[in-house]
Amino acid sequence: MPRWMFGFAIAGSAACAAVSEWRTAAGFALGAGLGILGYFWLHETVEALLATNHTRVPRGVVAKLALRYVLMAAVVYSGSRTQWLPVLAIFGGLLVPGAGVLAECLLLLRDGFRDT
Repeated sequence: MPRWMFGFAIAGSAACAAVSEWRTAAGFALGAGLGILGYFWLHETVEALLATNHTRVPRGVVAKLALRYVLMAAVVYSGSRTQWLPVLAIFGGLLVPGAGVLAECLLLLRDGFRDT
């Protein structure tokens, strides 16, 4: 999935740069970077939760899980407050992990239908 996410991030940033100004492309790239970072932190959290045999979750995992939302909210807030980067471009970039997951699911479905 990360290969699709990086591909969508690059393609989306290039499309924003071609259609609009560099600030839109930078906002999309920033949002995509935050979305991908949040995906990796969430993936690490899920793996840690599935691997643990204890009733308590490690503090580092909980901190990363909480920090991802704080970081995303701070970037979106600062983008809207300073108006240096367009907020809609940042939100569009945050959707990149969802597009990567969808692309991977469609490919897995295609491979599943080919095998039957």
